[in-house]
Amino acid sequence: MADKKDPRSSKTPPKRPTKKASSTASKSVKKTPTKKTPTKNIKKRGIGRQLWSIFWKLSLAGIIAMALYLIYLDAKITRQFEGNKWQLPAQVYARAMGFYPGQFLSSQEVVWELDRLNYSSVNKLSRTGQYVKADDSIKIFRREFEFYDGLEQAQVIELRFAGQKLASIKDKFGRRLNSARLEPVQIARIGNDSKQDREFVPLDKFPPMLTDTLLVVEDQNFYQHHGVSVFSIMRALYSNIKAGRTVQGGSTLTQQLAKNIYLTRDRTLIRKFNEALIALILDYRYSKDQILEAYLNEVYLGQSYNQGVHGMGLASEFYFSKPVDELEYDQIALLVAMVKGPSYYNPRRYPERTMERRDLVLRLMVDNKLIDTREYRAALKRPIDIAPMKDSLPKSYPGYLELVDRELKKLLPDQEVLDAGVRVFTYFDLQKQTAMEEAIEKSLPYLEKRAATEQLEAAMISVNVEKGGVSALVAGRDPRFLGFNRVLDTKRNIGSLVKPAVYLTALGLPHYNLATLLDDSPVQVTNEQGKVWQPENFDHQYRGMMPLYKAFSNSINIPAVNLGLDVGVDKVADTLTKLGAKGHIRHYPSLLLGALEMSSFEVAQLYTTLAADGEYRQLTSISALTDSVGKVLYQHNISSQPRFDKDALYMTKYAMKRVTKDGTAKRLNAHFPSIQLAGKTGTSNDLRDSWYAGFDQNTVTVAWLGRDDNKSTGLTGSVGALETYIRYLKPLNPESIADTRPPSIRWAFVNEQTGKQAPPGCGKVIQLPLRVSEFEPRPSCQR
Repeated sequence: MADKKDPRSSKTPPKRPTKKASSTASKSVKKTPTKKTPTKNIKKRGIGRQLWSIFWKLSLAGIIAMALYLIYLDAKITRQFEGNKWQLPAQVYARAMGFYPGQFLSSQEVVWELDRLNYSSVNKLSRTGQYVKADDSIKIFRREFEFYDGLEQAQVIELRFAGQKLASIKDKFGRRLNSARLEPVQIARIGNDSKQDREFVPLDKFPPMLTDTLLVVEDQNFYQHHGVSVFSIMRALYSNIKAGRTVQGGSTLTQQLAKNIYLTRDRTLIRKFNEALIALILDYRYSKDQILEAYLNEVYLGQSYNQGVHGMGLASEFYFSKPVDELEYDQIALLVAMVKGPSYYNPRRYPERTMERRDLVLRLMVDNKLIDTREYRAALKRPIDIAPMKDSLPKSYPGYLELVDRELKKLLPDQEVLDAGVRVFTYFDLQKQTAMEEAIEKSLPYLEKRAATEQLEAAMISVNVEKGGVSALVAGRDPRFLGFNRVLDTKRNIGSLVKPAVYLTALGLPHYNLATLLDDSPVQVTNEQGKVWQPENFDHQYRGMMPLYKAFSNSINIPAVNLGLDVGVDKVADTLTKLGAKGHIRHYPSLLLGALEMSSFEVAQLYTTLAADGEYRQLTSISALTDSVGKVLYQHNISSQPRFDKDALYMTKYAMKRVTKDGTAKRLNAHFPSIQLAGKTGTSNDLRDSWYAGFDQNTVTVAWLGRDDNKSTGLTGSVGALETYIRYLKPLNPESIADTRPPSIRWAFVNEQTGKQAPPGCGKVIQLPLRVSEFEPRPSCQR
């Protein structure tokens, strides 16, 4: 038992480490890698991952932002580029001069029109825009023009004249043509708030020499790069560093277009960045030709007063007064030279530096074989011949254009359509307008001196009878004054201008004719309120019984009143309405002497119906509207509405012809003895208003003279307004009225004392048109 050992006692107790060992162990622990070192690596790796995460997230956000920005730019660019790139002014054109064999037209009228269209008189035709004048013929190289009813190609036509008529029209091969026409004169460009003016020209209408020269000078690699040319930028940067200043730009035409259309002119890196992006998008989205066309129509080339001149098309008209396809080589070089800086190279202000730049462009043209040496030398010798600045300011016709503007707003109420380059074709006749302005300018001082009056004002309008188109309009004494339009808005008593309606009403009844005797004796009319109206003749004389035609032609009041009372004032009012009067007309007896206020425009409507043999045609100034590419937006439908019997109109017009032969307007016969005219004078109470309304075969004209304060002018219609009308007709070529006699009318001799048909020699007889129903083949002599 004693030999058993306690197991606990046999266990060796653990040795304590000595101090040294402890120290060693401690050191060994320090040297041995601990968990702290992997933690630092993990932290570093964590920071790196975080930075990488932030980087790719920011990059992704930047890419998304750039993508969104590009989508925004792309939408903005396409919306504007494919829509209305610019606010284009509405272009207003006069009527086009047309030709047809037998037309009443003189060679002087044609030359006048050609000069207004800036055609050149030459000895031999070589290109469009030229004419050759001979004794009895004119040969014209007509320009191409897009009318509302189709394209008229450039063509050589020859007009031959026989006196005051056009005898024949032939083409360059001598073949006869049934008709031809010139392009119309542009009379106005109705602008907008953009202060930019341009005339859109399709790319195929620009001469190839112009586009080739532009690319040689501004962007030789236009058809090779993708909107931005790195080579051009580096070359420009090198040149600028070498010169120590900006001497060359690196922008392509596409970048210039991007800047001009979409950006400002600020010189910032952000703008240049946007410019490059837009240029890349434009080049991706659109063809080179589309971009080049936009640039040619956008490029800024000067200032016309308060309007910027944009595009080569308008610049050609602005500097040279000719269409772009008629430019000479030196003129092409000048326009391209100005692209670099139209203010710095302004030919009107700095001709020497501009010529130096032009000559440089010409040298580039010959170096690139666009022109040969002979053409280069000839172009160098030409001086810079620029049209005067005042010629670039279109002559204003505010009275007429106000009428156009009023109608335009009714026809096209959408402003966006109006700002998209609408082309307005009108019935405006520049020759008539010029004659009208000169007539007013000369007649008013003459009449003021003659009648010892002053402050006369005028309103005058002419209308094309066949179409109801207003061909000329002057709204006041100063034809350039943009203000109150007296033709459209001044309403005055029309006086004796109402009498054709009175007589037409009677002649439409079977028991009245031109020989009917009317009573010229004092008359009194008492109305329902007991008021007495006692009209008088202008000369305060009475003639007893007299034939209707003579009472009409001499504008005698009392016979007209008696006749109007017999047929009924209400019937006369109905006749005025059928002639074209608007609104309610009061049925007062004084209506029979013109107690009715109307504007000159409204009077012209009445007399146009008379001149058109009783067919009503609503007056208008606009014949057609198209958009900038020729799509027809509106076309005037010439609608004629017969409103009166032909025989009544024929007899009424005869009486109006007698007015100009031996009546109150007989001075016309003295000035135009071989031309049959018709018309009526009118004078209101106290000589406040002087009127004349008349017509030839083609044109109705109404003239009014008066004062704005409605005081007496001292002028009757036969002294005042008729004087202005005579001066208006003098420079024109009026055509004699040639009425077609209706089958219901026969000519017969009538005794003026009895008013009955009579054989020749039976007292004082006169030949008058009568209805067939009243005609007697063998009348007896009744005295």
